[in-house]
Amino acid sequence: MACPLVPLAEIPTIALLYKLRHLLPASSPRVQPSKAFNDTISLIRSDITKLQVDCIVNAANKSLLGGGGVDGAIHRAAGPELLQECEALDGCDTGDAKITSAHDLPCKKIIHAVGPIYGLELRRGRKRPESLLRSCYRRSLELAVENNMKSIAFSAISTGVYGYPSEAAARAVLDETRKFMEQPDNIGKFERIIFCNFEHKDEVAYEEITPLFFPPEDQVPSASSDLGPQSESDGESSKSAEILAAKLPDPPTVDPALDGQPETKKQKVNTGHTDQSSKSYFEDFSIKSDDDWEEVDGSEDGRTEKLDDEPVQVDSPSSENDVQSVQSVQSSGIIEMDGSHMSDSLLAKDW
Repeated sequence: MACPLVPLAEIPTIALLYKLRHLLPASSPRVQPSKAFNDTISLIRSDITKLQVDCIVNAANKSLLGGGGVDGAIHRAAGPELLQECEALDGCDTGDAKITSAHDLPCKKIIHAVGPIYGLELRRGRKRPESLLRSCYRRSLELAVENNMKSIAFSAISTGVYGYPSEAAARAVLDETRKFMEQPDNIGKFERIIFCNFEHKDEVAYEEITPLFFPPEDQVPSASSDLGPQSESDGESSKSAEILAAKLPDPPTVDPALDGQPETKKQKVNTGHTDQSSKSYFEDFSIKSDDDWEEVDGSEDGRTEKLDDEPVQVDSPSSENDVQSVQSVQSSGIIEMDGSHMSDSLLAKDW
């Protein structure tokens, strides 16, 4: 069964994730809180080819002609016309991005960003990998603005087979995104900026780093700040949201397949709770397949060949307005909070 489409309204903002207490404040945030930013930034674990947003960002290689992981999934879902369009683009440099039509995807545009191969670029300079990764995200945001895209969803560029450490990547990406949003010319340009992760390590990294750069509204940056006691009104709001969140359905667990075609891979599911902050909402599950390996030849063109999958875990989606948002998500079929297993389809491992 194909994974259902995910409307923008059912992708959770970090403002809602804070209210659900799935996202917890950092003890020492780096910046002042911003309600507008927290209503714009979103975290989700899903098949990026199913997101109904204005544009998605593909983790492409320098040829732009498709590859494994999310790159291959996007090309398959978009159809052969995407390859034909990409062939006319004459490739793309590392740290840069190019935009195409989305063809058969539910979004309007695809931005193809070429991330750094971490080990290769590190040998050329200690700061080079971070500089190129920041450039990927900045250029993608610029292209989205230039093409009047109001919502954009990023895959976790370079953190798969390209070897970029997930926590370091999340730190650079979130800092660069915040700086872009703070520029006077960019204020209000986006309704939503979404970080769509697949691997467990990337999800954990974004959950840990996001509160440093996008703290909750009621938190003041301080080297010694902590959560502190929860107010009565906050407790009531959180409790109300949790009651509704308990009924949210689970997302799919197999590779994306076109409607009417067989699934591409079988996946094993193991249950077990994760950390204390999320175990009341989510069940962990592991994926292992014989054919999801890709290798990188270490060349500069970034072409991929072999890759391994890792355990995955899925965020609870929602819309923008607290309880009403959660009610909207409840009908989406993305996450089930009653302990049942996930049933449909997600991406194969990252790029």
